[in-house]
Formats: sequence, structure tokens, C-alpha cells
Amino acid sequence: MKSFERIFLYSVLAILVFYVFLVDGNVESQVVIQEEIKARRIAIVNDAGQEVVMLWADEAANGIISISNKASTPVVSMGVSEEYSGVMFIGNKAGNLVAYMGAIEDDGVINIFNKTGNVNASMEGSEDGGKMSVANKDGKTVAAMGGFGDSGTMVIFNKDGDPVALMGVDDKNGNGMMGIKNKSGDPVALIRAIKYGGSMSLHNKDGEPVVFMRARENDNGRIDVFNKDGEVIGSLP
Repeated sequence: MKSFERIFLYSVLAILVFYVFLVDGNVESQVVIQEEIKARRIAIVNDAGQEVVMLWADEAANGIISISNKASTPVVSMGVSEEYSGVMFIGNKAGNLVAYMGAIEDDGVINIFNKTGNVNASMEGSEDGGKMSVANKDGKTVAAMGGFGDSGTMVIFNKDGDPVALMGVDDKNGNGMMGIKNKSGDPVALIRAIKYGGSMSLHNKDGEPVVFMRARENDNGRIDVFNKDGEVIGSLP
């Protein structure tokens, strides 16, 4: 091979190598890495060709993301509410709703459902503080707790939805207190912290106090017993 032919051949080979490793690499990068993708609907499939992730815009021009399990059952959905806030729905393997997370006005809320669709627990935020409620299997609230101003409160309800027990803070002195009511809503017992210790009052079925126990300034205890008219009929000591 003549010298000129060798130079020509080597030059061609060099150009090919340059193209394969640099030019063609850049072209491939431009194909794989896109700065922006626009589509009305995007679907991601698994190896079996089933759509498991979908992104699209609804009729209100809001975005939606749906995730399905391999049985093609939607189990996660994220979108926008009518108030233009974010929402998320979680389903069990059968697709039944078991959890919801979203926004009510400017505050967040989370609801937990049982398999029959009843809300079993709920959490939400507010200007006064966070609140949490627990329901029985029928969806009736049986316990609630939350922040009200600078203090916390807990309420227990019976199966009919009537509050029968309350734990909270006395607004006058900042001490703890607990009240018990009968099913009719009448107070039957009250326990609270006072200046010299603790106190307890017991009430009759009409809500009238009939027994009052408390700690006194001398660190001794005192018990007063009243009749239904509020008259003292006995004291100890």
C-alpha cells in the first residue's frame, strides 16, 4: 500500500471513530434525554403490557395520576379537588377506598376507612390546633381529642354519640379536670386540681352535687355530704 493510500485510509478510520464515539453519542443523548415532554395522556406499562401508571388531564383541566396493581386495580390516585387543592386516595387490593388525604379550605385532613367504607379515624388541622377523632365500626365517633387555643381536650362518646367523659384544662387556673356524664348528659362526677391539691364532686341523677371531697390548706382532707336540696347533712372531719 502506498503512503498516500495509507494516509487516506487512516484518515477515514479516524473520522469514523470520531463520529461513533462523539457525534453519534451526542445524537443518542438527545434522543434519551428530553428537556420537555408534552402529552394529553401518558401511560406506563409493566412487562406484561398492562398500564400501571397513568397521567392525564381531567375535564376541568386539572392533572391526575393513577397507579394500579398488577391486577389492573387502581390503588392510588392523586389529583385536584373542586376547591383546587391537592387530594390523594388510597385503596386496598380490591380498589376500595381505605385512606384519604387532602385539604379543606386552607387546612389539611386525613381520613381512614374500614373495609365497609366507614370512617374509623380522622385528623385535621385548624386555626385553633389539630384535631383527631376515632369512630366505631359503624362510623359513629366514640373519641375525639384536639387543641383549642392553648389547651388540649379529649371527649369520649357512647354508642349513641352522646359525650359521657371529658378531660381538659380549666380556663380559670390552667389546672387539669375530668368530668363524667350519664347517658342523659347530666354530670355525675367531676375531678379537678385546685389550689391545695385535688377535689372530687359526685352528683345525683339530676346533676345536683351530693358529695364533695377536697384537699385543704392544712394538707388535710375534707368531705361534705349534701341532700338533694343542696343542704349539708354531714362533714368529715
